[in-house]
Amino acid sequence: MLSVAVAALSAWGQGVTASFSADEASVPYYQMGWDDADEFATWTYQSTSSSTWRIGNPSQSFQSVDASSSASMILDYSSGQNEVATSPAIEIRPNSTLEFYCYASGIYLVYGAWKLYAVVDGVSTLLIDQFMWAQDAGYDGPSWERFTVDLANYAGKQVQFSFVYEGSYGEDEAIDGFKILQANDGDDAVIDINVGESVHFKDMSTGNVTSWDWTFEGGEPASSTEQNPVVTYNSAGSYAVTLTVSDGTATETKTRDAYVVVHAEAPVAHVGMPDGAYLSPWVMMFVPTDVPLTFKDASTGFPTSWLWTFDGTDIATSTLQNPIVTYLQEGTYGLKLEVANDVGSSVDEYVNTAIQAGGEQEVWNIAPEENGDLMMMEMGWYGNYAGTNWLGMGEFAEHFDAPLTDAQISKVNVYFGKTTAGSTDADIEMKIMTVGDDGMPAEVLGSTSVKAGDLAYDPTTINATEFVFDEPIDIPAGTEFFAVIGPFPNDNADDIAILLCRRGAGEKCTGYHFVYDEDANYNYLETGSWYQNVDDPLSLAVAPMLRFVPVPQTGIAQPEADKQAIGCTYYNLTGVASSEPFDGVNIVVTRYSDDTTTATKVIR
Repeated sequence: MLSVAVAALSAWGQGVTASFSADEASVPYYQMGWDDADEFATWTYQSTSSSTWRIGNPSQSFQSVDASSSASMILDYSSGQNEVATSPAIEIRPNSTLEFYCYASGIYLVYGAWKLYAVVDGVSTLLIDQFMWAQDAGYDGPSWERFTVDLANYAGKQVQFSFVYEGSYGEDEAIDGFKILQANDGDDAVIDINVGESVHFKDMSTGNVTSWDWTFEGGEPASSTEQNPVVTYNSAGSYAVTLTVSDGTATETKTRDAYVVVHAEAPVAHVGMPDGAYLSPWVMMFVPTDVPLTFKDASTGFPTSWLWTFDGTDIATSTLQNPIVTYLQEGTYGLKLEVANDVGSSVDEYVNTAIQAGGEQEVWNIAPEENGDLMMMEMGWYGNYAGTNWLGMGEFAEHFDAPLTDAQISKVNVYFGKTTAGSTDADIEMKIMTVGDDGMPAEVLGSTSVKAGDLAYDPTTINATEFVFDEPIDIPAGTEFFAVIGPFPNDNADDIAILLCRRGAGEKCTGYHFVYDEDANYNYLETGSWYQNVDDPLSLAVAPMLRFVPVPQTGIAQPEADKQAIGCTYYNLTGVASSEPFDGVNIVVTRYSDDTTTATKVIR
C-alpha cells in the first residue's frame, strides 16, 4: 500500500501539461495554387479547341478566399470543348480529404461543365459532376465555392486527379486552392474551415487536470471552461487558440497561433417568408393586401449587401436585410433577392405568379420544395395515420397560423393517397375549430361532411376532395385555427389515407390526432385526448380555401361638432394597448369629451 501511495504522490507532483487538438485538424501534404508558370507546369493539359487552360484571375480573384494567392487555373469557354487538366500521381495517405475551389456562373453550365475523376492504373472514377452539383445545390453564382471529397477509398494508392471540361459555350471556369489533407493531431496541423462552420476541440493535456480555461480568438464563444468545447467562427481570418489547464496547484498554458484558418464563403440567396404569409399548393406564398409585411433574409454564407426587387408593393426595391412592404392590390406578383459579399453573389428569384396578394387561395403547411415528398404513413396491420386505423385515433387535425386580417373559409380541400371505402355511406366530417388554452382543438366554428364513397383520388393527377361549408366560416384577424377531419370508417374493406409530409426530429410539426380512452377491457370510450405528433413531425395535405377580407381604408372617425376627442388608445391584433400606433393593423379607440368612444380599424 505504501508503494501505491508513493506512486500517486509522485504522479501528482509531476504537474500538468497543456495540449489540445480538434476533430477538424489536418496537415496538407499536397497543394496546388497555379500561382506561377513553374507550378502550373507540374500538371498536364489537353486542349481540343482554341480555348486552353492558363494562369489568370477571374473577375473575383481567389485572394478573397486566400490572401496569398496570385493567380488561378482558368479555362475560357469555347465551342466543341474537351479540355483536360490532370495532376501528377499522388500517393493517398489514410484519413485524407481532397479540397479545392471553383469560380463560375451557373447560367450556362447546362452547355458546358467539368467533371472531376480519380484515375488509378488507367481506370477513371467520377468524383464530382459540376452540372449535377449545381442542379442539386440550386447554384447560380458567380462565387468561389469549396468542394470536398473523402478519399478513404484511395488510401495507399497512387491517384491522378483529372478535370474534364466538355461542351460548347458553357461557362468560364477558375479553379484554385487544390489541396490533399490528412487528419492529424500533431503540432504542424491546422484547422481549415469556411465562415460559419464549427470546430470540435479536444483536450489532450496530461496530468490530473481539474480545470480548463480556453480562449478562442475570433470564435463564438470567445472562451470556455468545458473540457471539449465546440466553437463557431463567423469571420474570415487566422486565429489563435489558447488553453490553460490546472490541477489545483500547478498551471500551464499552451497557445497555437494561426491554428484556425477561416475562409470567406460566397452567400446563397434565399427568401424567407414574412409572418402572416401562408404556404399554398399553387403559389409560393399567399399574403393579404394593405398590411405591412416583413420579408426575411434567410440566405446563408454571411452576405453583406442585399437588393430586393418587389412587384405590386408600395416600394419597388430595398437594400435592407429585412424590408417591410405592403401589397397594394389583389394580384399575383414576382420577387427577387440578390445578396453578395467579398467572395461572390447569388440570386433567389420567383416568377410573377409566385406570390398571390389578396383574394382567395388554398393554404397548407407544406413548402414548395416538400411537394415531391408527399406520402402516406402506413402502420402495417394497424392501418393508416390520418385515415383508417385500429389504434383508437378518431380525428386528425392540421394547425394553421392566425391571419393578419379578417378571413373566411369556404371549403377545405383534402388530398388523399388511398380512398378504398367498403363503408361507402359513412360520413367523414370536416370541422374548423379554434385553438384552446392548451393549444389543442377547442370550439367548433363550422362543419360539413362527405360520404366515404365520394372521396376523390386519381393516381395520375392531383385531385382533391372538397369539403364545402354551407356558409363561409369567419376567421377573425389574429385567430389561430384547426382543420379537423374524421373519424374514418375502419371495417375490413375500408382503407383510406390522407397524404402528408413527414419531417425529422425537432422539425416543424402541424399535425395532431385525437386518441379515444379505453375501459378495463380495452374497449374504446367516447372520451379521449388530443396530441400533437411531435414524435413523428408532419403536416397533413389538408388545405382550407381561405379568403382575406379586404381591410377598410378608413381613418380615425371625426368627432361631432358638439364634442371633442380627448385621447385615443391603440390596440394591436393580440390586444396589447399603447398610446402610440403599432406597425400594421390597429384598433383605435377614441375617447370624447361626452364620455363616448368609437373604435376604428386602421393600417399604419
